[in-house]
Amino acid sequence: MVVIGCGQQEERPLLQVKVLYPAGGLGDRSYSDALYEGLVRASLETEFTLTDATPQDVTEAVSIFEGWTEGEVKEPELLLALGNLPGATCRFGGRHVVILDSAKIPCPNLKTIEYRVFAPSFLAGVAAMAVAPQKTASILAGMDLPVVSTFVRGFSAGVEYAGGNILAVEYLAETEAGFSDPEKARTVAERLYLATEVVFPVAGGSGMGVFEAAKAAKGRYTFGMDVDQAWLGRGIIIGSVVKRFDTTVMQVIRDEEAGKFHAGALSLGMVEEATLLVLNERYAEQVKATLEAARDMALSAEATDLAAHLP
Repeated sequence: MVVIGCGQQEERPLLQVKVLYPAGGLGDRSYSDALYEGLVRASLETEFTLTDATPQDVTEAVSIFEGWTEGEVKEPELLLALGNLPGATCRFGGRHVVILDSAKIPCPNLKTIEYRVFAPSFLAGVAAMAVAPQKTASILAGMDLPVVSTFVRGFSAGVEYAGGNILAVEYLAETEAGFSDPEKARTVAERLYLATEVVFPVAGGSGMGVFEAAKAAKGRYTFGMDVDQAWLGRGIIIGSVVKRFDTTVMQVIRDEEAGKFHAGALSLGMVEEATLLVLNERYAEQVKATLEAARDMALSAEATDLAAHLP
């Protein structure tokens, strides 16, 4: 409430939050749903209006985003997006913009948040080798992107550290369609499982297809991604590499409501408890001690990898 003359009070304009999901959108049981969970939790403590959109591809995403940022803002407005928006301008009309899972972009009124996933992916590789007798693993990714490559490098390094072998690294598509094609993922995973014990899916909603392939095979395992997905396959999901989109979104909305928005770039990882490997309780006792012994190595390897891949 803002106090004005004559003892009257004028209500502060209601915060408007606009969310641009990646292709595939809600129902992926992965990063989009994690972002939505943060919105739901934030709504319990902060009142705001919500507008959202799910584009078919990056081109449509940029078009929607630029439509949302046309003209000067008249009321408090916060825009949230997942992933980079190549070609989008920095003209936000006074709006505050937060892009999750994005490298640094030098724009006024923009906060980018990058999640360091090398270390928890490294630990996933270590856990995989503690469970798989033949110590073999493969990686199935939705698309070849910088953020995906960090998962791939981290998991591969963990497997190597634990004395295992990566038999294959495959990508489902050359576009974002690779993150929303569970049927194709199932078919590819079935082929991979003929030779490998663990498939590490970095594929968003397509990961559901990998889960189905692992369930249909014998002695085959996989991992959840972005949120704790162990409940989708207690027998085959060793753990989940999690990005805490939910807590990030809650904090961003709190800051906006309190007038504490700050532009710039954030890098969040295991040290900040923004990324982590959440173990399936079925395998926790089997791998817990091994992971505790490997934690410092995972963080050290992440620091080395980060320095090697600075833009």
